[in-house]
Amino acid sequence: MPYALCIDFMQEPTVSDMSIADEHIVVGPKATVVSVASQLSTDSGIAVLVKKKGGNEIQGVVTVRDILSIISEGKNPSKMKVAKLMRTNIIALDSKTHLSKALDVMLAKRPDALIIVDANGDFKGYFSPSDYRDATRRLEAHQLMSVRLTRSKKVIAKAAAEEDPPDELLDLLLGGNDDDTDADELLSNITL
Repeated sequence: MPYALCIDFMQEPTVSDMSIADEHIVVGPKATVVSVASQLSTDSGIAVLVKKKGGNEIQGVVTVRDILSIISEGKNPSKMKVAKLMRTNIIALDSKTHLSKALDVMLAKRPDALIIVDANGDFKGYFSPSDYRDATRRLEAHQLMSVRLTRSKKVIAKAAAEEDPPDELLDLLLGGNDDDTDADELLSNITL
């Protein structure tokens, strides 16, 4: 059944379908705020993810705003380690998590950072604020397409149940046109 293939093709997008390999850097907990600030000076829109000492697990996040905050407090960024500055409300989602669930989690829990991991728990990427915006648009487009496919399925099922179904799928979906003379007249009046 051709329609079944369309439904399989239209599975809801997952967090790994997003661009999660960009918009972040990963540093160790002993990195200084000054070294991180120099990296952020080239791209202030990225997040700095802090991994645990001796491992690859992400334990915190630092942003430009965090660094500016400590500078405004008069603290010395050249001696301060990012581990002292980082925010630690980090949520890890499996890379196969559907976008709708990821967006719900973000809305409900308001994490400092959302990281993506594989089935083994290994870090795969960072779900950034721009990924969030893209995800809402992608999810909306997916839902719209799903509604359209459902409507098409109903039309096809109804036509299949009729005694004299249309010959062509396009005629079926667009309503067909038994009298092509009106269309021929319309086309002959159009000049390019």
